[in-house]
Amino acid sequence: MKLVLHFLVVFLGIAGYSFGQQTQGKAIAPLPRGNMTKTEIIDSASIRILYAFNANDIKIPNSYMDLQCLEIGTYISKYYSYWVFNNDSLVWAWKRENPSAQSIPIRLGILGRAADYWSEYKYSEWFKNYDTNILTEYARMPRLFSSNQQYSEIIPLQNWTILPDTLSVVGYVCQKATCSFRGRDFIAWFAMDLPVRDGPWKFGGLPGLILKVYDIDLLYTFECVKIEQGKFLIKQYDFSSYKKVKREKILQLQKKLNVNFIKVFPRIVSNGVIEDIDYEALELE
Repeated sequence: MKLVLHFLVVFLGIAGYSFGQQTQGKAIAPLPRGNMTKTEIIDSASIRILYAFNANDIKIPNSYMDLQCLEIGTYISKYYSYWVFNNDSLVWAWKRENPSAQSIPIRLGILGRAADYWSEYKYSEWFKNYDTNILTEYARMPRLFSSNQQYSEIIPLQNWTILPDTLSVVGYVCQKATCSFRGRDFIAWFAMDLPVRDGPWKFGGLPGLILKVYDIDLLYTFECVKIEQGKFLIKQYDFSSYKKVKREKILQLQKKLNVNFIKVFPRIVSNGVIEDIDYEALELE
């Protein structure tokens, strides 16, 4: 794929603004999915939990970096961006209603602050399979990236220390727990009245549902804003095109995109056009 050079100027102007973001925000968000019918039902959930991710003000949805969703089934739990899924669905519906349109919108729903930017915490989906004890992340990469990625690992365990402190989250009395996990110290609040050993992102393993968790530097915060009970079908998109990599490899790649994207991007320009390249093969200083 080739794009004219003037797009590069616009793109770098947008991305340059992102240096002021607290986390992520060096790469531009991917386009909406092309076909939302490529899904299969893999389980059903009786509870669905919505979490504000990196909210500036928990009472103002537009101040969230994202609104994320945890669906807990009998065999599988799924964690994903509720807003990204909703936007993809709205764009797909618009395309079906306007088949002859010369162009399509890329945003029809709320996508939070920094809506134009990619974050691995916003554009990945995580599935925990309780039977196999395997967690799989399907990582949707930034626009202009040559391929999406996936990896699997044993569901990670956090070594929690449970403390007597309590806090109310969406009407539930929660108890405090702390842990160190992959280089960061976290504080979690879990509800004993919801005896589910799961939580947002990769967190879990406490004797109650984790409703709030954050690292001590407040770079990553997840806080429940709503709990829904009913019957929810857990659906999985067709990820067969996602390239299988090792977890360490994708983490390294995501770090490069977050930290060095502005330095990397101009290096793929040749003869006034932007070439479609493989970022994984790109060597950075």
